[in-house]
Amino acid sequence: MNYGEVLSRAWQIIWKYKVLWIFGILAGLGSGGGGSGGGGGSGANYRFDGNQFRPPFDTSQYFFQRLEIWIENNWWVFIVLAVLFLVFLAVVIVLSTFGRIGLARGTWQADEGKEKLTFGSLFTESSAYFWRVLGLNILIYLAWIVLVLALVVPSTVIAALTAGIALICLGPLLILLCCLLIPVSWAVSVVVEQAIVAITCENRSLIDGLKRGWEIFRANLGPAAIMFLILGIGGGIARFIIALPFFFTLLPLISTAMIDGGRAWMTGGIITLVLFCLYLPVAIVLNGVVTTYTGASWTLTFRRLTGRQAATAAVEVIPAAE
Repeated sequence: MNYGEVLSRAWQIIWKYKVLWIFGILAGLGSGGGGSGGGGGSGANYRFDGNQFRPPFDTSQYFFQRLEIWIENNWWVFIVLAVLFLVFLAVVIVLSTFGRIGLARGTWQADEGKEKLTFGSLFTESSAYFWRVLGLNILIYLAWIVLVLALVVPSTVIAALTAGIALICLGPLLILLCCLLIPVSWAVSVVVEQAIVAITCENRSLIDGLKRGWEIFRANLGPAAIMFLILGIGGGIARFIIALPFFFTLLPLISTAMIDGGRAWMTGGIITLVLFCLYLPVAIVLNGVVTTYTGASWTLTFRRLTGRQAATAAVEVIPAAE
């Protein structure tokens, strides 16, 4: 397989068919995220006695005491937040599933030479594969849960029965198993990527798509591993750079945390929250572009490994800058 051709073709496709960015953004919603922010107030006065910039232990203790009282009196708020979180999670799962399907189908059609892709047509087509792809993701998550429980539960029971002695003896074995899970997780991620393309672009069932993904992976271990390293390392670096500004949004909160006074904490928390909210949409879009490229690359990898080549003049070649 020509890796350079796959990577360059993926970029040419997503550059010409920018509608794929929308599906990449949707797919990227389920690839991870994070958040920070906070604030509090206590009405303490500023003092200029030489101790203003000491670690705020007294203020922190007072804050947590007040927080504990507030939680006891407003416990129902956490139930509401839990329900809202579940609703939000369901929406994210639905949108990210549609995004992954639309991205795969759009890239497939673009590589076959289709001149125009529209969001409406791709989204409508995606509905036919939604439950199969969602079922595949659920199946993989359940398999990981069972695997983790199979390791954690016996270890916990053995540790409890032997006062931790057996766990110490089995420690090297457990560490080895955890290390083995890393390449296993890499292999599973490649199989799932290929299975999604098989389901959505070859119209296979969930099980047949999973079998197809495994067959392609097993028959092409070298190319699959190289593409995973290229896209995994490259995508990881890109996402790290995208996430880096979130750290800088914490600087106002961290700096004001060194000042003794609830108002300073509140001010720093508000500034941090505002900066976080301002950058979050930018990060979502940038992460979506990265997801678009990696998703398109995996779809083209599937096509090349199964003997499918790009249609003649399927995409425009971006002229190099002179």
